[in-house]
Amino acid sequence: MEIPVLRAAALIDAQVQSNYHIVHSIQHAYPLHSHDFYELFLVTSGRCIHRINGEEQPLETGAMAFVRPGDTHGYDYWGHEDCQFMNVNYYPEIVENAFAYFGNPGFAQKLKEGRKSPVVRLVSSDLEALSHKGRQMHLYTTTDKPKARTAARSLLTEALANFYYDYRDESGRTLPEWLDPLLIEMQKKENFTAGLGRLNELADRSVSHLNRIFKQYLQTTPTAYINQLRLSYARNLLLTTRLSILEVSLEAGFDNLSHFYHLFKKCYGLSPGKIRSG
Repeated sequence: MEIPVLRAAALIDAQVQSNYHIVHSIQHAYPLHSHDFYELFLVTSGRCIHRINGEEQPLETGAMAFVRPGDTHGYDYWGHEDCQFMNVNYYPEIVENAFAYFGNPGFAQKLKEGRKSPVVRLVSSDLEALSHKGRQMHLYTTTDKPKARTAARSLLTEALANFYYDYRDESGRTLPEWLDPLLIEMQKKENFTAGLGRLNELADRSVSHLNRIFKQYLQTTPTAYINQLRLSYARNLLLTTRLSILEVSLEAGFDNLSHFYHLFKKCYGLSPGKIRSG
């Protein structure tokens, strides 16, 4: 089955860099799809099943989910029950800037990894506060776009803060002081394309110690972390340039095209060619 890919350029107001709408019933929700932008949705009443990358997430009133570019997802009824949810979409660069505001690469990485969407449960006061910001944003979109853009970013920051508090509570501790600067350095193209050797060089710690720390704090391995950075960069090149797939693979640091195809499809559910043609 061909999965449609929704594009920010076609769906999101370029001046606001975000959009908002209320889905009153599952029957009005978009069928299974993917997109090249970030999405937040909050279940404001009822219950539903969120289908994400082949997995199922039962969500009830107060649940807020974070959907990443490249995720394949849709919504379904929970038995005979229906739901209403608020949906807010963002240009990728807006969300990346918001991540930078929190100054914690480990947090950003945590939200981006895994097959299922990160989900937090909001108390009623937080749910109402975010719903109010969404309504403000919607109103300003038709009357004052700069105000709408500000409201959208305020909503995003507040929403991510809820995920951040949950992330800190889950870990029970902050990252080691040396790990944050290392992750920041590894997000530079010249470092993640250089690979594992560059990470080991910058960390100046034993391989076994690095493996243990990455598993403990990021729930991944150094190799998987680097591959995720490379794949994200490759996906952006596919969507924004005319480089061939081989050129994209090499630019992102992969020297084996078959391995690149395998990792890309495993990560995004589609081949590099399908991402570009979608």
